[in-house]
Amino acid sequence: MKRNVIITVLVILFLTVAAGLYKFYSKESPSKTPPPRMVYKNISELDEDIKRLEALRSAKGLSWQEAYRLGTLYMRKDRVNEAITVLESSARMYPDYAKTYESLGKAYFKTGKIDKAIDLWEKALKMNPSAENLKEMISQGKGRMSLLDRISVLEKEIKPGDANWEKRFELSILYLSVNRIADAKAGLEEVLKLKKDSPDVYDAMAEANAQSGDFDKAIENEKKALSLNPKSDVLKKRLSDMEKARDAGNKKESQKGDIR
Repeated sequence: MKRNVIITVLVILFLTVAAGLYKFYSKESPSKTPPPRMVYKNISELDEDIKRLEALRSAKGLSWQEAYRLGTLYMRKDRVNEAITVLESSARMYPDYAKTYESLGKAYFKTGKIDKAIDLWEKALKMNPSAENLKEMISQGKGRMSLLDRISVLEKEIKPGDANWEKRFELSILYLSVNRIADAKAGLEEVLKLKKDSPDVYDAMAEANAQSGDFDKAIENEKKALSLNPKSDVLKKRLSDMEKARDAGNKKESQKGDIR
C-alpha cells in the first residue's frame, strides 16, 4: 500500500514537472517557422508595413521573424544602420536562419565592412551549402577586398609630383570600380597632365563624368578618346550610349518643365 502511494506521488510529481517544462519551453523557445514572403504593390504599402512593425517593436517587441522582416524593409529603404540593429536582434533571438546572416552581410557590405560581410555570408553558407548566390557574394566580397588592398598599396606608393602616370591611372580605375568617383576624376586629371595622347585615359574620364551625371563632359571626353583611336567600335558604342543617356535625361527634364 505504502509502495503504491509512493509510486502515485512520483507519477504526479513527474507529470507536474513535465507540464511545467513544456509550458516553459513552448513559451520561451522561438518558433522555427520562416518569415512569410511579402509582396507590396507599391512603396506606400511597404512604408505602412514598416510603421506597423515599428509600432509593434515599441509596444511589445518583435518576434525574430518580424525583426528579420523589418530589417529587410529597412534595407530596401537604404536605412542600413537601422537594418543592422534589427537583423542582429533577429539573429540573437533565433540564430539558425541562414537568410538573416545573408541580409546582415549585405548591410555590412554597404557600410564598407567587407570582411564582416564575408564572415556572415560564410556562416550562412555553412548552414545552406547549396546556396549558389552566397558563393557568388563571397567571391565578389573577396574580390572587393583585393581591390581595396591594391588601392591601399598604390596610395602609399604614389607621392606628390610622381611622374609615373601608369600607377596613377591604375589607381584612378580602381577608384572608379569602388565608386569613389571624385577621387577617380581627380586622379585622371593628374594623369592627363602627364599623358595627353591615350584614348584609354580619356575614355576613363568619360566614364567618371558619366557616373557623376555630367554627360556633356563625358561626351566631350569620349569624342577625344575616339579621335585618338577612330577605328574603335567599343569607343563608338560608348559614345552613342552616352549621347542617348544625355538625350533621355534632357527629355525627362523638359517634360518636368511642361507640368503646370
